[in-house]
Amino acid sequence: CGGRMKAGTGEFKWEAGAHKPEAESLAFGAKCLNASIESVIKACDIANRYGMDHCSAAATVAFTMECYEHGLISSSDLGGIDLTWGNSKGVVAVTEMMAKREGFGDVLADGVRVAAKKIGKGADEFALEVHGQEIDLSDPRPHPGWGLGYVVDATPARHTVGSTYFIEGTPVPPHGLGLVHMPPHVYTGKGEANRKMNSFHNVLNAVGICQFAPYHGIVDGDNLPAFYKAVTGLELKMSDFFEIGDRIATIRMAFNLREGINPISDFKIPGRCIGHPPVKTGPMRGVEIDLNTMVRDYLRAMEWDQVTCKPSRRRLEELGLIDVAKALDVR
Repeated sequence: CGGRMKAGTGEFKWEAGAHKPEAESLAFGAKCLNASIESVIKACDIANRYGMDHCSAAATVAFTMECYEHGLISSSDLGGIDLTWGNSKGVVAVTEMMAKREGFGDVLADGVRVAAKKIGKGADEFALEVHGQEIDLSDPRPHPGWGLGYVVDATPARHTVGSTYFIEGTPVPPHGLGLVHMPPHVYTGKGEANRKMNSFHNVLNAVGICQFAPYHGIVDGDNLPAFYKAVTGLELKMSDFFEIGDRIATIRMAFNLREGINPISDFKIPGRCIGHPPVKTGPMRGVEIDLNTMVRDYLRAMEWDQVTCKPSRRRLEELGLIDVAKALDVR
């Protein structure tokens, strides 16, 4: 991931110093059935130079391709581009149109939710987003923990949210967290594990540790306290870190609630992402995620109300967030 490159001299040219694509940047390839790595590099370079998010930009290009496939938009709408799946030139051209808000790029530049409304004709069926945030390369169907994070975290549709994904797809979870590997498609009894994984990731983000570190044995629950003490001089136990992570999650949720955003009513995941209805062929055939059960278990573990998502007064007091209780009128 990352790093700078020499100037591109092939069909897709880029200036010297352009960055190599990172993992999620490859959505310009995989999401668009595009096998040209050179076009992926060029699309990423355009996104970087115009300050566009790679995940959202690539998802919007893929959305446009699906609209094109179903006849909702035409080549004339796109200035003559034949935007069939895998068209590497089309991927680059549409990315640049969005970056410059030129032609149909002006329709697409604000993401798939806004574009679907402008296009109409049922385009929202192909707009894979949660609350306006495009869903990236992470498919919740093989690892349902991703789907939970998409709808209960304060920032929806983010694959980096801590959840049971990290112990559904990983045979050995990070040491020192008191967790074991959990089967992906068992939905009950995961609330506490989701709470701990979310809390742990909140702490990693707060102290600036790469999220890959725990899964390569570099920093985990066994050595995080020692690592933290070496840097800050403060001596904390893992239980302290879980409380800190819970406090971060709670105050982030409280911010949304104060602003009138309730994930239970406002964060809706597209049915396609959770197998509703389930596909009939391929490795995910017959899989339909019971996301509601996972959400209920997680809210219960966090002591957040099942309808309003407001944290309990008891838990807010325990976390030292009495000011939040007052702001949310939690009695």
